[in-house]
Amino acid sequence: MRSEYIGIKNVIVSGHRGERVHKTENTMTAFKSAIAAGCEMLETDVHMTKDGRLVLMHDENVERTTDGKGIIRNLTFEEIKSLNALIYSEPRLSPEAPPALSELLTLAQDTPGLLLNIELKDYPEPGQEAFAYECADKTCDMIIEYGLSDRVWINSFSGKLLEYVWKKYGRTFKYHGFYPWFILGPMDTDPEEFIDIACMQHRYVNENGEVIKYDEPMCPKEWFDYLISKGIMPLMAPSLSDIEKLDLSVQYGSRMINTDDPVTVVNHYRKLGLLK
Repeated sequence: MRSEYIGIKNVIVSGHRGERVHKTENTMTAFKSAIAAGCEMLETDVHMTKDGRLVLMHDENVERTTDGKGIIRNLTFEEIKSLNALIYSEPRLSPEAPPALSELLTLAQDTPGLLLNIELKDYPEPGQEAFAYECADKTCDMIIEYGLSDRVWINSFSGKLLEYVWKKYGRTFKYHGFYPWFILGPMDTDPEEFIDIACMQHRYVNENGEVIKYDEPMCPKEWFDYLISKGIMPLMAPSLSDIEKLDLSVQYGSRMINTDDPVTVVNHYRKLGLLK
């Protein structure tokens, strides 16, 4: 698939979990803050509750970002909605429940042109396959129901899950994977057949088969060149927050930036004349 964004001048800034620098991630406050900052895209994470509802949170448990305890798949939607997802916000904000996917999709309907990067976080691990695929199906079907499929990238660290969605829904959506491809795990389909965006993680497999993860997030130019040659947009991981290195990634051909700090990044590229 040839990415429609390769070769364009403009940079698309995505709010990673909305806005994270004030510890508001994956809340409606975070999403609205990122939009207000000038983000054209929002990235978020979907989990399914015990009773089959879709909520937005990165971790599989609720401890890090709320005042609750427990694993999301073992909690009901009502239990999730009783939590405060801004308990650790800086400065402290009024309590706000973790949002349902439907709330974000409604916001996207009301925000013309807003792009969404939706990461499926329930993985098809042994014993959890049916649950993971049900979460994926419900997520995809809801996006279609809201009329937003042409604005959505489906994203996952699980190649099996991405492959499942690709085989079932095809070009209804765009797809976001991770490079080097070994990060996605075993797949029957070559990811280069359908991935549109690849988030680059600075990792290698050594001669002993061990995965080496570098502390330096900036990836080699050769990786950018390779992905672009395949028609895949290279995207740096949000751990790359150094503006000079972000500029280098743009020089190397990336036209998307996924950031925890939308205000700083949007203002920088607006001054450079690289935003719409």
